[in-house]
Amino acid sequence: MKIPENVINAINKMFLCSNLTEHLACYQHFYDDLKECTFVVFSENEGIKLPEALCTNYDNNFAIINVGYENRFYAINRKIYEEMLRTGKSDYYIDVCVELDTQAVSYLNNIFVEYNQILDYDKIKALIEYLQLPEVNYSCIPYLVENAKKKDINKFDCYENIKSFMLFKSFNYFDFVQNGICKFDRKEEDIQLDVDDLYKVMFSERFAQYYENFFRLHNLIYVLLIKAICIEFFNSKKSAQNKIMELFNFVNEKLGFIPERELEVCYYYFKHDNKTKKFFKRVQKNSNGLLNSINGMAWDLIHVRLIEKEFTVRPIDKVEFAIHVLLTFDNGLKEILQINPVEQIAFYKEVTIPKLRHVWIDEIQGAEVKLFSKDNIRKRKQTLESVNVSKLKTVLENELISLCRNMKK
Repeated sequence: MKIPENVINAINKMFLCSNLTEHLACYQHFYDDLKECTFVVFSENEGIKLPEALCTNYDNNFAIINVGYENRFYAINRKIYEEMLRTGKSDYYIDVCVELDTQAVSYLNNIFVEYNQILDYDKIKALIEYLQLPEVNYSCIPYLVENAKKKDINKFDCYENIKSFMLFKSFNYFDFVQNGICKFDRKEEDIQLDVDDLYKVMFSERFAQYYENFFRLHNLIYVLLIKAICIEFFNSKKSAQNKIMELFNFVNEKLGFIPERELEVCYYYFKHDNKTKKFFKRVQKNSNGLLNSINGMAWDLIHVRLIEKEFTVRPIDKVEFAIHVLLTFDNGLKEILQINPVEQIAFYKEVTIPKLRHVWIDEIQGAEVKLFSKDNIRKRKQTLESVNVSKLKTVLENELISLCRNMKK
């Protein structure tokens, strides 16, 4: 969906605001431009605090990650603004949800296999206890989207993972803890119907169409990561600045758009920053399954974008927006998401526009011209209209494989 220029300009003005008073004044000034927008602002000391169970937490072997830089937030849209104007306050409903990534869903598969079995859940006891908390509602959208698109997916394993997830959702945890009885709150045939329905939805044309942009985006991020790794392998002694400028050229001439968060991850990789070491740990010149590892990394980054998209999902009309957090066992992703969390998110209809906490591009000399001059903006637009992602992917995969082969000699 193309966002009108006047709306983009007004959103950018809102992104410059730093507190609720400034946001309300700015919204009033650009009211006509912003009346179809919602803003969620993460704040250190204003607004409502998320329930404790949904706040960012790295204490367990899994992490709960709120993509915002703080666990407090406030929101502004037309309804909230008008209520604030009339009464000085606004009461509104939000939906909250924990999204399990692929690894978290797969861990359930070894525990919940068949109906009414006795469980040995010690290895993931902390996960199960967390998901049973009364304020925790959870979903597995990242798992479904990632695996719906994989060409080499084992559909039997996928079905079994969905079955385990659905069994777990109906599992009576408290009966099990108190009496040692494995019991479910729903009949086996009803759970089985839900498993079949979710499996069919996952591989349906409607599901593919709804998440089509994420499938395409995954390919673009995968290509970006491969190019960044080629630059690092071939020019390891060059400065991070030189490497990122080369990647900017690739963005302008081959990719056609600026994936801000992912570019920053690549920049930190070029700087050999500690926050990227676990995320890129499988990326070695002699690694087996190197392309598969990079593909998985691209999906990890897509999961973050999926969660931002889920903020726009309103399960019922009275809900103004949703806040989704990520549950992951991936230590690399945990550290990547600490690099530059989200400060604000704007929604225009169903389009999500995140504003990151730090403008990292400002620290790179020449980046402003390289990315935002009129000539380079025009060049990217032309590139995006003509790019053949499948062909580009094949070219870069071959480039990386050839580079690794030559470096082994």
